[in-house]
Amino acid sequence: MRTLVALCLLVLTAPAWLAACTSAGPAEPAASPFLNVVEGVEYVGDETCAQCHAELYESYQTHGMAQSFYRLTPENAVEDFSGVVLHHAASDFYYTPYREGDRFVQEEYRLGPGGEKTHRLVRSMDYVVGSGSAARTYLTREGERLYELPLTWYTQADGGRGRWDFSPGYEEGNARFSRTIPPRCMACHNGTSDPIASVDGAYAHVADGIGCEQCHGPGALHVEARLADPDAADSVDNTIVNPAHLPLDRRLDVCQQCHTNGTVSVLREGEEAFGFRPGERLDEYVAIYALAEDDPSRIGVISHAERMMQSACFVASAAMDCVTCHNPHEGFRDAGPEYFNATCRSCHATEPLQAAMPTPALQAQHAPGQNCFSCHMPKVEAEDAPHASFTDHYIRVVRDDRLEGAAVAGAEATLDPYFEKDEEGAEAAVYEGMAYVIYGRNEGGRDAMTRGVRLLAEAVSEQPAFGEAQFLLGFARLHLGQVGDAIPSLEEAVRLGPEIPERLNTLAQAYERARRDPAQIAELYRRALQAQPRAAEIRVNYGRLLETQGQLPAALAEYERAAAEDPWLAEAHYNRGTALLRTGRPDEGEAALNEAVRLQPDHADALQNLGVLYAQRGAFDAALRSFQQAVNAAPRNPNALANLALTHAQVGQVRQAREYAQQALAVQPGHPTAQQVLAALAGG
Repeated sequence: MRTLVALCLLVLTAPAWLAACTSAGPAEPAASPFLNVVEGVEYVGDETCAQCHAELYESYQTHGMAQSFYRLTPENAVEDFSGVVLHHAASDFYYTPYREGDRFVQEEYRLGPGGEKTHRLVRSMDYVVGSGSAARTYLTREGERLYELPLTWYTQADGGRGRWDFSPGYEEGNARFSRTIPPRCMACHNGTSDPIASVDGAYAHVADGIGCEQCHGPGALHVEARLADPDAADSVDNTIVNPAHLPLDRRLDVCQQCHTNGTVSVLREGEEAFGFRPGERLDEYVAIYALAEDDPSRIGVISHAERMMQSACFVASAAMDCVTCHNPHEGFRDAGPEYFNATCRSCHATEPLQAAMPTPALQAQHAPGQNCFSCHMPKVEAEDAPHASFTDHYIRVVRDDRLEGAAVAGAEATLDPYFEKDEEGAEAAVYEGMAYVIYGRNEGGRDAMTRGVRLLAEAVSEQPAFGEAQFLLGFARLHLGQVGDAIPSLEEAVRLGPEIPERLNTLAQAYERARRDPAQIAELYRRALQAQPRAAEIRVNYGRLLETQGQLPAALAEYERAAAEDPWLAEAHYNRGTALLRTGRPDEGEAALNEAVRLQPDHADALQNLGVLYAQRGAFDAALRSFQQAVNAAPRNPNALANLALTHAQVGQVRQAREYAQQALAVQPGHPTAQQVLAALAGG
């Protein structure tokens, strides 16, 4: 019999890309009476604000927004760490949170046949996201990268005692410890932070909670002016935004920058995640789309603004906004019902309202001391947050409204725009197409992505200068296997944004699939890495290209740089391991492959190559374990099946060898190693 199947081909890493975040050419700022919202005015941080506004600062620290992001410490821990274990059946991973002294961790493991742990990965719980009124979700930090953790503490569950469960989205698709935190998410879950461009989830600096400047804009101009002259020249200090002096729709936009619910949000051409400035038009910054809904009472966690604007109170007042009921500078969680009832009675006096009620029962319900909001703004379960209920901000007389809705049925999702400007027109078509591509990518839906391609193809023919739209059109076509059609859009995206790494990387991958000139492909990867040397996934791709061109030492250097830059990137360790084996350094190669498997225990290619290495050493028991794990991870991988068959044959396990060889041939008829195994068994 011949030797085992040769080392597996290197895996092409998935294209890294931005969800419509950056492109060439900043948008023109909206006119504003305040001077600090223009480009170039710097943020100063809450501590600077506190020097002159100490009382407001201290009051604001009790508000949920100030407590939206912070380090987890023994002093602020509220969770029960008494041995809870959650099993994710689809991936067969177990998770448990626990405390080690002053450190908090979440552990992932699997169990073997005898109940022993066969895989173990531990991540520290470094940051808390969420004020805790509904839940506390956790981030772990590796270097400058932030990753979401699989378990969340739901504070309202079990009658307020709290409960551990999977973080939103993890039960449907277990991202394990690989879900990075993009700037668009950080922009609303935290204050103004400093993302590292084109490095997924990496931040040079992260704030602690939503800060003053989220609503007032960057403060450097104001600080400079007031240090020079403590008194503003006019009654309204125009060196910093005061939302109270904005028109109603702009005041609402300040809150809606984070308190507007949508399935997909698409940054406008030229905008960045932290680019919105209070006082600007929100619809000039982002396009928001939500799944078409047939249940008017269905709400999301951040549906407050649009629900409020459906209310008669809002429509009739012409002045009501979010701060009518919510003082943005003080917490209200423990204020009691009277805090909000007093606001209701400022417009709806109790005595005449009670007298107008037609029945004694209704009169009793409207007596002094009754809670207005418990009936007119009932708490309901949000569709996107388990174990939690939220106040429905649609103020109304609740009659036969359904307070809980089911998901919309239907074969094809429909996205409805939130802003009127996105309902029709050439630019509206561009953003609609982008939204469908992003939705399809996020939800794994080919139908949505195909619809997005159809819309974008027509839209960019009329609006060709939208670089991110061209990129998403090319990305979607590449994802759908339409390589030839993808290339022109990606080339145009690169022309419009020549130094954006994601675009260069994706065009290089398209060229590879089209078998273009390797030198041209290598140049694209080099340009991407010149623009962002820390883009580890792109560096792996470049190394893989070099390896296929026979430049093994150069490829190995790229893999080593990628693994050093992003130690949790399994593909960097896997590719480094295979390269080390090929250069005759088996011990180092084995260590690198084992690290890839430690990070990704279902990495079938790494398991196969370990099996090859063990078999070549004559360690057949270890080889059988590795090949069996590879088959368990990829049951229809013909190489894994054939290698397992061959190893069983080499140790004399004829029945198993024949069974796996036949399975390999069922997947790939004519597989040479499987045929050789069966021929040898027949002749033996």
